[in-house]
Amino acid sequence: MLSQKVSEYLDVGENGITAILNSNEPKQGRIRRLAVRLIVEAMGNEGAKEVSNIDDLICLPLSLWILRNVNEHLLTSRVINHARDLVNDFIESRAVDPDYIPDYARRYSVRMEYDGEDEGFTIPSNEFVTYTSRLSGYRYRLVYQNVLAGVVYADKETAAKVIREAFVRRAFEAYNLIDQGSTTRVLQPMKSSVDEIVEKLQTSGIKKNFDLGDVDFNLFPPCIKEYISQMQDGVNLPHMARFTLVSFLHKIGMSNDDIIGLFKTAPDFRESLTTYQVNHVTGEISSTEYSPPKCNVLQSNHLCYMGEDPICHKDWLKHPLQYYTFKKKPRKPGPGNFRKTRE
Repeated sequence: MLSQKVSEYLDVGENGITAILNSNEPKQGRIRRLAVRLIVEAMGNEGAKEVSNIDDLICLPLSLWILRNVNEHLLTSRVINHARDLVNDFIESRAVDPDYIPDYARRYSVRMEYDGEDEGFTIPSNEFVTYTSRLSGYRYRLVYQNVLAGVVYADKETAAKVIREAFVRRAFEAYNLIDQGSTTRVLQPMKSSVDEIVEKLQTSGIKKNFDLGDVDFNLFPPCIKEYISQMQDGVNLPHMARFTLVSFLHKIGMSNDDIIGLFKTAPDFRESLTTYQVNHVTGEISSTEYSPPKCNVLQSNHLCYMGEDPICHKDWLKHPLQYYTFKKKPRKPGPGNFRKTRE
């Protein structure tokens, strides 16, 4: 039953984990194997994955315990993102009757209903905004939705994306519920496997420090700082945020190699794909050298993080590059320049 499956995926109670670790039943042995495989596969970027469908996510609670013990946020993000994609693919597939999808959504606290007559889904607008905030593209902005009486009418693909993002949120909540101090004791029966994961992590190349070279991070506008901070925390940036970051860094003089190196900390980093995308945006393999989107475009896509920054609130600021140029321009102290210096 679908709802029963869902409840298993994020049940991280210690008693359940202990039962899995101390059982000789074939099913529990398979869970232990898949829990390790899910983490190991998340360290790589190529090749077939053994954890390849939603049924395999029965291993996720144990994987989260191992991840809590390893305590590497970037790796945790990669694992949860892989699980997220399996959830999304399952919901969008023909294997799921649309009538069951709202039940799946409610397991992650999304109030969703299915309208069989219109073959669509209804989602409260506030929840729609909450769970689509990290999705890139106009089709996920509230202004482009069919909204009536505070309810969004969505197709199956959009409904799947909302559930996918809700799953990610609940997965991180489950991860944070695990007492890290207890993980070493509870995971003792799997100590050799955990040690192997730690060893692989050290050589995987996914733990990288940011190196911005001669570029001054302090001159960046809040949006660019936020994208870099999120990536450092293991967050998958929306497509437009990535595009903005690449085009901005290129315009201020960072080399393509350094930009690609920066993206190595992204949870879903694939070197060949990232290289192609960076070279395309910067005009290396295309006929166009792209510029970052304007501030109003970033605002409409929920990718603006101006906060209380005084420069961002200036009427003349229309573009992230204007911010950088303004901050970089030297100013001489003096009575006539006092106001500008404070800005």
